[in-house]
Amino acid sequence: MKPIFLSITCLILVFSACKKEPTDSSDVVLPAGPQDSITSFMIYLDDMVDSTSTIANYTDIDGPGPKRPTFGGFSLKKNRNYEVSFRIEDETGVPVVLNGKIKTNAKDYRICINEPLGIAVSAKDSDGQHALGLVNSLTTSSQTGNDYMTFIIKYQKGVKNGQCDPGIVYFTCTLPFSVL
Repeated sequence: MKPIFLSITCLILVFSACKKEPTDSSDVVLPAGPQDSITSFMIYLDDMVDSTSTIANYTDIDGPGPKRPTFGGFSLKKNRNYEVSFRIEDETGVPVVLNGKIKTNAKDYRICINEPLGIAVSAKDSDGQHALGLVNSLTTSSQTGNDYMTFIIKYQKGVKNGQCDPGIVYFTCTLPFSVL
């Protein structure tokens, strides 16, 4: 009985002493893209002619969860210049404003806005080489009507070229708007 007990004890010691060492961080493959969820995306449109402000929002309080997002559209005036800026938040835990993270890592991000109804958009900020898009100049034409504007945050680590492609879509929302 004693030899069997001694053999089992020795085997336990050998196997516990020979466990695999943890891998170093160079062996760990991280998922592509940011780990934050955007739950609140506020768009501020400041009219450069009469100094009025318009605010549009997209809110998805549970992030990519079962609750449907809420949003509000906006109206612009024809033949006007606007400054467009954003407040981007993750409220899935302790609320965090993500603007600083995006600005600090500007070489990895690009915020893009489509240009319906003759609208022209250009980024006023950059990473030092390519456009970032946290602050934009938006110009409306004489064209009026209703349409949808899409806002896309692209994660472009290692591939940023100043364009909206390539990259991974980090966030996107489409809001109704009108030009009067």
